[in-house]
Amino acid sequence: MVRRKTICISIFLLFMLPSLLFASFSFAFDSWEGHPRIGAGLIPTGVRAGTTVVGDPLLAEWETSILMLGKVGYHERMLWQDPVTGSVRTTGPIIYDYLAFDWTLGVQQGFGFEQKHSLFLGYRGSFEQAFDSMIVGDTLSTGTVQSLSTYLSAGNTYYGSLTSFGTCLGLSYRYDSLFDSLSVIDGYRLSTVLWFGPKLLNSNASYTLVEAEALGAKTLASVREKDDRNLYSIVLVDRLSASAAFGTNIALPVQQVSSLGRKVRGFGTFEYLGDISIANQLDLRFNGPESFTKGIFPHFICFYDIGYGFGDAYYTAVAVSDLLSSVGVRVSFSLLEYFDIGYQMAYLVSGTSRTQPANVMVGELVGRITF
Repeated sequence: MVRRKTICISIFLLFMLPSLLFASFSFAFDSWEGHPRIGAGLIPTGVRAGTTVVGDPLLAEWETSILMLGKVGYHERMLWQDPVTGSVRTTGPIIYDYLAFDWTLGVQQGFGFEQKHSLFLGYRGSFEQAFDSMIVGDTLSTGTVQSLSTYLSAGNTYYGSLTSFGTCLGLSYRYDSLFDSLSVIDGYRLSTVLWFGPKLLNSNASYTLVEAEALGAKTLASVREKDDRNLYSIVLVDRLSASAAFGTNIALPVQQVSSLGRKVRGFGTFEYLGDISIANQLDLRFNGPESFTKGIFPHFICFYDIGYGFGDAYYTAVAVSDLLSSVGVRVSFSLLEYFDIGYQMAYLVSGTSRTQPANVMVGELVGRITF
């Protein structure tokens, strides 16, 4: 297994070596995640970052870049499928912590007028080490948190080892015609991605993941100061996303990004696990004044989300069909394009939050860091 992965990486690096020798480098930040028991999840306990290398173009006049990212993080998982049968639980999830590493190598090729089109081809590897939760013995609304050995004492035919290596190959297409100055957003963006993780390259997974997203935005009103700072603006944003995961053993990181519960605000990752899901997020954003400098301002967001998941629970024959929807508000503060923090309240119109089963109104702190 290790030898196969080494050969794949070596071939990739040899292929790209000529571009690397005559290239310019820049910092790349992809994403961050927190741990819900550490600073309410707002403190980054895992960051994926690296560098983008702009080298000699593969196609004349169109930019070619090489992306190299790495991640290390410490996080929590809450799994809602029975480890023996794979049936979806409504209470008593498996809760544990894990140390995560992953690394991504890829080539992105721009093309077309103004290079609004781009293709990406890459490889991602990962390693996860599972640990007992840091709150073993505590009682939550979902039940008492136990050790992993206790959770899995009746058997674990479904998940297999929670400590594992993973490898996948990715191909994506993106069309970006979106103008985004934070307080004014107009245009649209389309993207689709295919991740392929064959058993040959994985210790505990065999899957194919297809994702697609369409985002459109329109500024309904905008009043600017003389120095072009925002006085107020109103922006309508709509995001439609869909995913389909297939395979005999779908890796947990793949389930994490593709589950329906992740697509509808007010619900949680891994809570609703149909292998096919589609969701729409509609925002009406009221952006306040940039009182001190451009990019620093408050905003108030009204949103309505709806999503549907169907098919089977991940790599089982257990049929599922879930309709989720929520409506709510979010008050937050933006610091340039790098940081956004606020509080979100979601009223669950359809569906139940499994982590807060007694509540139809779910509130949470939300944060975002981007570069």
